[in-house]
Amino acid sequence: MKRLIHENLYSWSVFSEVRQIDFNGHLWVREEGNIAIDPVEMCDSDRGQLEQLGGAKLIVITNRDHEREAAAFQELTGADVIVHEADADLMDIKPSRKISDGETIVPGLRAIHLSYGKSPGEIALYFNQQQAILFGDIVAGEPMGRLTLLADDKLEDAPKAAMQLRKVLAMRFNTVLVGDGHSLFRDGRQELVNCLQARDDIYINRINIDDMEWVQRKGPTTYNFEYKDIDPLIGAQNIGYCVYRLPPGSTTFPMHLHHFGEEMCYVMEGTCTLKTPRGDIEVSEGDFIAFPPGPAGTHKFINESDNPATLLILGTYTPHDVSEYPDSNKVLPYVLQKIYRKEPSLEYFDGEV
Repeated sequence: MKRLIHENLYSWSVFSEVRQIDFNGHLWVREEGNIAIDPVEMCDSDRGQLEQLGGAKLIVITNRDHEREAAAFQELTGADVIVHEADADLMDIKPSRKISDGETIVPGLRAIHLSYGKSPGEIALYFNQQQAILFGDIVAGEPMGRLTLLADDKLEDAPKAAMQLRKVLAMRFNTVLVGDGHSLFRDGRQELVNCLQARDDIYINRINIDDMEWVQRKGPTTYNFEYKDIDPLIGAQNIGYCVYRLPPGSTTFPMHLHHFGEEMCYVMEGTCTLKTPRGDIEVSEGDFIAFPPGPAGTHKFINESDNPATLLILGTYTPHDVSEYPDSNKVLPYVLQKIYRKEPSLEYFDGEV
């Protein structure tokens, strides 16, 4: 087996003479029990390595056509088999567990049901910690370095199947693992967007706000609201845009500023209070508000009215940005994705020998 760039993820392959690509099985090594995904035939050395890594506790099959060597693998390891409920009766193997869309298989691994493909119960798998997506059949890694959709004549409805991949674009990921072909370990998300943009039967760069469901964000105290995150679904690269709906008494985010990124807010509906170091400002439907980089852009919104308020907020993607939270004396360097207290500060050579 090959150890992948992500810790505790492995793969092994057999070559398909018919399709002229590799068919891949994957193994996630976990203290709680290893998980095999779409297992293919193993050579003796792979079986030996599997035994050294602790075998497998679970087998996840992403679609009925990837049942492959699951029965032999189950006999070898004694693992339980997990499939989507729509494929459960279409397989020779009897699953131990049937899952549905969005279900957490184990902590850190979520199933995403993809309709209109070759198999009614096809799922993609999202590895949260590794920020990786695994596709079974609908997306292949071919030619090397690119992603392509399964041939249209193999899909129940090719345009709808392609648009279903927006469910995947809503996730945060860079790595794309594939059951067929070569996986991508950098810029996988953008390559998936490129694959969808190349089709002439859909237009992935457009979406209607009414076609999106509100997502509930639950935070401490008043930081509770609903939102629709638009930009990941339509291929945006340099600008982020999201719609927020604040119920009465709720707040968007803590008071903050961006040192390099710039934001803009348009009040779509209702009224709310814009809190800044320069004082509170009442904003209402039709207002545009600019938040330039630096202290002049320090802000937060709170809905002190009796009705919901809806805000459209745009911001530039700046990988080297730093957010600052003056009320709590914290900073967030984006490249580290960790929040730190500003004080006490250290001398340059502190801790050096």
